[in-house]
Amino acid sequence: MILEDYFFLSMTFIVVMCVFSLMVQHVLGKQFNNYSQESNYLQEHPVNMTDKSTILVLFASLIKDKISNIVDILEISSKDKALMNVPFIKNVSSEYNGISSSLDLDKRNQGKDILQRNKDLASIFFVLPDGDIYLGEPFSHQEQLPRINFADREWYKGVTKSNQTYISSIFLSASVNAPALAIAVPIYSSVNGLDNQTSSSTLNGYWVGIINLRSLQDIFESLFLKTKDQFVLIDHNGTELLDTKKYNLQVVNTSRFENEPTSRSLSRMAQKVNLETFDRFDTIKDALSDPETRYNSTNLDDGMWMIWESIKIKNSIWYVVLISRI
Repeated sequence: MILEDYFFLSMTFIVVMCVFSLMVQHVLGKQFNNYSQESNYLQEHPVNMTDKSTILVLFASLIKDKISNIVDILEISSKDKALMNVPFIKNVSSEYNGISSSLDLDKRNQGKDILQRNKDLASIFFVLPDGDIYLGEPFSHQEQLPRINFADREWYKGVTKSNQTYISSIFLSASVNAPALAIAVPIYSSVNGLDNQTSSSTLNGYWVGIINLRSLQDIFESLFLKTKDQFVLIDHNGTELLDTKKYNLQVVNTSRFENEPTSRSLSRMAQKVNLETFDRFDTIKDALSDPETRYNSTNLDDGMWMIWESIKIKNSIWYVVLISRI
């Protein structure tokens, strides 16, 4: 009798568990179908203009935070004692486009540490006051430069004229063989043990960081991957950095040129990459030049609107632009 009761209870338990399992599968299946229907609905019905404006502001804020963080890192590190002197200046040679990889390891290790901690930086250079490269990290970026002097660069002219941290516009970098932007920070030798610049300080050179624009592309794609609207990131000259109508950041696949001489690879790279000006930048400039204008949007034609958000960091002004039909 005991065995019969045990058998009955066991079979009852198994039946109950089977029924419970089927119920759970039904409920989960229903929830999955509801979720799929909701996802399809959201894809077929894009967010409204208010939501798009919010995304635009969010992206501008993310870009500002990224660049501001790099500025802070370069400015703080520029006060390091390792950068306060240039002991191997007589060893600067066009053979290495600066000094060899075995010299001034304190500065090199400083640069390596910054690059390791901040993936938004592609390379970092110590540039002498006359525009000659003293050293660069990674050394491979220094070694493959087409020349040793970069006094003709906008970032060099900007930092020497302003005598303070300067953020460049978009340019074709010889360091990373791609469009980039540079942040240049003046470096001074302090006197009497003071850490900050004084009237008696001597300019030792410039601490120059080249920003890896691929990290900005990652943010851009994560926010606007599935939208049909056009989002554009431009500098104060209207030069395009990112444009969803063109799908990708205008960066050359440098691996195709790795086995070529530097001069030839740079020539081919320049032919491959064109820094384009945003074709509606004049509309933004006209709005900015009018002192009575307080808006950052305009109706282009037949329900097509363009809105933009400015990003101001130091001397630099960037714009995130959205073109959408409502």
